[in-house]
Amino acid sequence: MKLLAIVHSTHMGNTMQIAEAMAEVAPLTIAPFEDADKYNLLQYDAVGFGGGINAGSHDNKLLEYVKKLKEVPKYSFVFSTSATGKSRKYNAKLIKLLESKGSKVLGSFGCKGLCKFFIFALVGGVNKGRPNTDDFDAAQSFIEDVVKSVEREKQSK
Repeated sequence: MKLLAIVHSTHMGNTMQIAEAMAEVAPLTIAPFEDADKYNLLQYDAVGFGGGINAGSHDNKLLEYVKKLKEVPKYSFVFSTSATGKSRKYNAKLIKLLESKGSKVLGSFGCKGLCKFFIFALVGGVNKGRPNTDDFDAAQSFIEDVVKSVEREKQSK
């Protein structure tokens, strides 16, 4: 089993911390977004796309990267960190994009992360101490479920 996570983590490094927690319990290679083109996505059983949420969406650079992919991985997953933790809402755009390109999205994860953007910087940020051990544990459970889903998908073929 080989998993890859392409991580666009720019603001506080929250999303990279989540990816690193996932890699502790799964065969996950982490690719910083800047290095994503160095990887052949089709060599992995599933590819994750993760990033921080800004203005209700993943960064346009990550969305454009996925839009321009000529070939998408058969299976994928999406993850994010945000000031509100509303991953279902925020991950939906990237999920829809991956599905429209033919990738089966096996799951979506999100949690709150420290945010010092704009006005929040005046008070030292919101969600201090996030992501935390509970978030890391939840991310690890999530990636374990993704691994199980990949295994089920492979067995059903």
